[in-house]
Amino acid sequence: MKVDKKNVQSDPRVTQELLLFQDKAIHKLRKKEGNRKDFKFKDIKVSYLSGLVLRYSPLTQKKLFYLRYKYKNKAHWLKVNEFIYGLYGTLEVSAELLKLYQKYYDTINRRWKHNPREQLITQRELDQSLELSVREIIQRIVQAQFPRKGKIGKLAMSSQKTYARFLMGYHERFDQLIFDENEKGWGTIKLKNGLDWKSFWAKYPPDNKDPKNSDEEISVYDTNNLGPSIIDNLTKGIISKYLENRERAPGTKENILDALQYLWNYAENKLKCFGDKAPPVNPTQNIEILKDDDSKFKGSYLNEISFDEHQVSQVDRAMIKIVRKKPFQSEALMLLTCVDIRPEHLLKFKKSDIKDDYILFRKEIKKDRSKAKVEDTKIYRTDEINRALNRLDRQYKRKCHQKHRFIPWLFPSDRIDWGTPKDFKTNKTRRRSLSGAWEEVRKLIKFEGSIKTLRKTYFTHEVELEKSKGNTTDEAIEKVAKKSHKGPKMIKTRYNKPPESVKMRKAQELSQVIKFKRSK
Repeated sequence: MKVDKKNVQSDPRVTQELLLFQDKAIHKLRKKEGNRKDFKFKDIKVSYLSGLVLRYSPLTQKKLFYLRYKYKNKAHWLKVNEFIYGLYGTLEVSAELLKLYQKYYDTINRRWKHNPREQLITQRELDQSLELSVREIIQRIVQAQFPRKGKIGKLAMSSQKTYARFLMGYHERFDQLIFDENEKGWGTIKLKNGLDWKSFWAKYPPDNKDPKNSDEEISVYDTNNLGPSIIDNLTKGIISKYLENRERAPGTKENILDALQYLWNYAENKLKCFGDKAPPVNPTQNIEILKDDDSKFKGSYLNEISFDEHQVSQVDRAMIKIVRKKPFQSEALMLLTCVDIRPEHLLKFKKSDIKDDYILFRKEIKKDRSKAKVEDTKIYRTDEINRALNRLDRQYKRKCHQKHRFIPWLFPSDRIDWGTPKDFKTNKTRRRSLSGAWEEVRKLIKFEGSIKTLRKTYFTHEVELEKSKGNTTDEAIEKVAKKSHKGPKMIKTRYNKPPESVKMRKAQELSQVIKFKRSK
């Protein structure tokens, strides 16, 4: 590609050459090496484009439109936008600058009435907030890393992943996202391979597929009907059809609906998509999802069981047997049997959370922290908790685990790169799952169960303990609910699962009472 070598005065840090103001000429511009350069367009014939240059970096191959202008007798540089062939070029930059020129340039006195930089930012915010498509809103949500509604911060990493998968996943673009979380428990999203967001969306455009009767899941972003729809035109019917256009489990439909509800709230409250006019009726409300009596999930039968006393002792022995094979993990499982903590939260605990008399449950790692005011809580140490913590302390004192003293997490990963000390305090050194350890436990016991069975067993035991004090079942559940800060209904339906041996014993006791009354 030929470039006029004539020198033009520019920013002293950047050399400048001449270039045709054509998309093809800009697209063909490519150098293997060299310093960053400014190219002034030699065929500009309109005043509102005077001062426009293309800044090109051979190192990154980025091409950016800049406008050099004077405001209040001072020279300024305005970054307009990045040149992307076929998406943003000479036509788009001309239209954008013409709009600014017509509104804010005094053609009589030949000066800017307002600073173009400030006006361009204001105008873009307005343009981006009105008449957006569902796809454009998804782009903004992901780039903003899923802000929380009504509170400063971001959604948890698990929620970000779930929503992102349904909104723009089921595509190779999803694999380019790096999900993590910060010290406050907020999820973070970054791009792999040094991509910026504009290049990312350009590299992975929507597939425009018809989701009806598709053999595979298609994200909202890739549909040819819901994705390109303007948010103002979204209706309950459109969303209902999307949920029913292929066979899905009720749980999957609920997750998709949750993601679409988040999208609508973000469009209304964060982007102000409806401006000053009254917003349309929320199309994600009052959509009924029918549920089958029989769950299609293979492990659903585990939702209704807990371990009896005999099984608890076998599970405990199995945890001790795997301690050499799964250090730190076996102690984590042991702690789950005696505390009201979910596995995913337990793995976020730090050594500094362990106090002399209690365990500090930090608000940053709690569930539902965005729904209400959440505070730190103290889990007072019992004999069972001390037993697990003492075993954990012995692990840390073993010679082979001395190096783990540099890791802040209570349950460190077994895949730590010890050659990168800068990562020691990051999530890269934290254990993410206990599934491998539980599989080892399952091999040693002769009955079914899962990690969540440990939690159900804990709550069932707590309810039985309250009943042994003379309380009825409902009274016992109420007392446990107050201690755990959970609703009685949740404990009754999801967590209190008396094992079969207990049910049989209760039935026999009831039978004896009835028999005694009849004999009178």
